[in-house]
Amino acid sequence: MNRYEIGEIIDIACRAGKIILENGGEIYRVEDTMRYICSAFGIDECDSYATPTMIVISVIDTKGEVFSRMMRIRHRGVNLHKVEAVNNFSRAVINNPITPAEARAELAAIDQRSAYNLWTTALAAAVGTSAFTLVFGGGFSEFIFGFFLGGLLRLLVTLLNQVQLGYFTVNAMGGAAAALGGWLFTYFGLIPDWWIMTLSALMQLVPGLIFTNALRDAAAGDLVSGISRGIEALSIVTALASGAGGTLLLLARFGGG
Repeated sequence: MNRYEIGEIIDIACRAGKIILENGGEIYRVEDTMRYICSAFGIDECDSYATPTMIVISVIDTKGEVFSRMMRIRHRGVNLHKVEAVNNFSRAVINNPITPAEARAELAAIDQRSAYNLWTTALAAAVGTSAFTLVFGGGFSEFIFGFFLGGLLRLLVTLLNQVQLGYFTVNAMGGAAAALGGWLFTYFGLIPDWWIMTLSALMQLVPGLIFTNALRDAAAGDLVSGISRGIEALSIVTALASGAGGTLLLLARFGGG
């Protein structure tokens, strides 16, 4: 196996790990997937290391020469369908060997798969918000108007993400919009309790997956990733609380509540 082939293989392994990490996968899954792919192409000595913002892989060929590859992770989101697809791909290449060119093409196809469109996502957020109004003790009016608030909030957050304002700013503005929306529905007499609407809308922005992965990474011994993801989850919660709390304080200050 020549230097070019080894470089191509570790690049493929890194790209597979990058797709997983960018779409909500756990650190152990990223590292295992990279090792599986290298093993499938005949590289047995392989070490991989990942954090939420970086992937590193190092391999040793039969001559003892070391090859390394590093990739930065600049964007992270949630698309578990892509995570599952890469997970299945890494195990399939072990049982059904393919060429590096075929592997690269398959990974590119997985990476280019579109997520749910905007309106489907907004509909899911609307339904979820309506469901949470019942969990928090709301009635029929909260259920109906929660549907509209949840959908509008998802559209707003998606628009703000496209502008690339930064996740803290986006979540702070999302929290403010949820608080303002709940207050407005109460102000116009459409619902009796603003807080049910506000909390229900905020639930779609709560970083549940990030927090879960932080605990899982820490439990698996990936302490750097566990701590960094825990801090990320805490900062998002802080942004949501700051946006919602600041909005409610302003409304109270100027006679709105």
